[in-house]
Amino acid sequence: MADHENENMDNVKAIFAARLKKVRAAQGYSQPELAKRVGVSDRNISNYETGYSFPSIKVLYRISQVLKVSIDYLLGLTNHVGLKTNEAVSNPEKKLLETLSHEPDLYQMMLKDPEKMANRIYQTWNLIRELDDEDDKNT
Repeated sequence: MADHENENMDNVKAIFAARLKKVRAAQGYSQPELAKRVGVSDRNISNYETGYSFPSIKVLYRISQVLKVSIDYLLGLTNHVGLKTNEAVSNPEKKLLETLSHEPDLYQMMLKDPEKMANRIYQTWNLIRELDDEDDKNT
């Protein structure tokens, strides 16, 4: 029985390590930057990401808050990344989601990697603005 429990804990540690590293990198934090925001050493973050050690509940909570991801996600209990908040979704946000949901390919791509897609949309928007500025100069 104890071997099975140790195996499960090793799986949780491996999932946590991989997800912590993925989310930290996706949000553009270095290990030292995340460590400073969480209140631990960068060696701690490195140890968590390699599976060498596991954070206390208090540190796990801080990591969750800083990275704005659920503890359940970090531990592999769900694949839903976000935190549940008490904030209501505004009507314009609902309309945006509704509009996106009518474009299933785009919607699925956005859900798969929202940060990456938001960055691409921003880059595209900047390119359009540059083209508009060039058009204005030529007229």
